[in-house]
Formats: sequence, structure tokens, C-alpha cells
Amino acid sequence: MVLEVAGYTLVDDELLGMELVRGIVAEIIGTAFLVYIGCGSVAGAFLAHASGDSASAAVLYLSLGFGIGIGATVHLFSDISGGQLNPAVSFGLFFARKLSLIKCLIFSVCQIVGGIAGAGILRVSLPGNLTEQITGQDNMFPGTVSIHPDLSAAQGLIYEFMGTLILVITVLATINGDRGHRAGYLQPLSIGLAIFVVHLVLAPFTGSGINPARALASNIFSSNGIKSDFFVYIFGPLLASLAGGVLYEFFFAPHYKRNHVKINGHELDDI
Repeated sequence: MVLEVAGYTLVDDELLGMELVRGIVAEIIGTAFLVYIGCGSVAGAFLAHASGDSASAAVLYLSLGFGIGIGATVHLFSDISGGQLNPAVSFGLFFARKLSLIKCLIFSVCQIVGGIAGAGILRVSLPGNLTEQITGQDNMFPGTVSIHPDLSAAQGLIYEFMGTLILVITVLATINGDRGHRAGYLQPLSIGLAIFVVHLVLAPFTGSGINPARALASNIFSSNGIKSDFFVYIFGPLLASLAGGVLYEFFFAPHYKRNHVKINGHELDDI
């Protein structure tokens, strides 16, 4: 049974069968990899910083860890579940009419579960004394997101919104078959580069959440826990999902549908 409203698929006919099971497992494992590699790179970055490397080098280190790690993980699971690994991406796909609401919700829950699993594995592998050396505080989880003391929650929300918007539009652009190319290797490369540059900008100010599952997972295992301004890491990315999905689907995507030409029998962009 397929249920649609205004072009948006709420329930599709692929809810039973092994393909959905494979997608669920892929999203759980993939998000676990994301958190383990990303937050693990934060641990390595700050350990190197404590040993004498500059703060700039630490930001570059963790940005590369997140960007390359997530790009590689997307490549692993893109043909199975789409390699979404992020509720903001899943909702962006829904708002762009590329994913049913029920699958969006199922995958988002799986991403949260996978993120917590990955953070838990990293947490038990880091002894308390090493964690204190890395973060400067006992039981502070590496990769914990928090807003810079000189920023307001509203400013933090803007950072998270903009960073996630860049990611969502990048994802939608790379999977757009009307652009005359398949996603292929371009998808993980483009997504990895987007995450890399976004972390370079956001990491010093908000910790660069841009993923509610990753932000929740890292903060659950932190001694600071979930603070009152944590809503920034939920609503910022989800608002970007809405804005990015609607903007790309209804404003940018029609350009490619109107400007296709055929050369030697193959459709190519007329730009």
C-alpha cells in the first residue's frame, strides 16, 4: 500500500522484505562507524594538541577525520540504504520527495541507535586518565558538542543550520540523476569534502554537530550531559532539512529537468 499526500510519500510498499532489513542494519552500522571514527579523530586531535601541536592543527585533524571517515562510510553503504547516516539527511530526502516518511522515521531511529553504539564502543576503549588528558576533564567524551561561551544559542543555531544546509544540498545535488551523471564515486567524495569544510568552520564555535544522532550520542556519554541549549543541535539541522529539501526539489531541480538535451542518444545537461 502506498500513501501519498501532495506528492510526498508517507508510506510506501517496501516496508516488508530483506531490502529494508539490510537498510536498517546498514544505517545502524554506518552511523556507529561515523561516530566512532569522527569522535575518535577528535580524541586523536586533542591528544596531539596536548603533546604540542597547535590548535589549528587539531581542528584540521578532526575535520579530516570526520570528512574522510564519513565519505568512506557513505561509499560503503550508499547502494544499500543510501548511506544517509544522519536524521537531517533522511528528512532532507523526505522533504525533497526522495524518501517516504515512514522510512525516514525508521532510518532516523536506526541512526540514533547506531550513533549511541559507536559512542559506547569508543567510550569503553578510552581509559579515564587518557580521556582527562584529551579533554582536560574527567569523563568528558571526545567530540562532545557545545556552543562557544561567547555565542548565544541563536547564533549557535545559525551555525548548525548553515552547516547542515550545505550538507543536505550537497547530498541532493550528487544524487540528482537529471544532472547527466550517476552519483557513483562523486557522492562520497562530495559529501566528505562538504563535511570537511563545514567542520573547519563550525568546530571552534559549536563543535560542528550537523547531525542530531551524532550530537546526541557524544553528549550522552559526556559528564556534561545534555544541556538546555542542546535544542540547537536538533532544530538547527532539522530546519536545514526542511529548507534544503524544499529549496532543491522545487527551485533547483526543475532547472535540470527542463535543460536536458540528447547527444548520440544520451541525455546530457544543456549547460
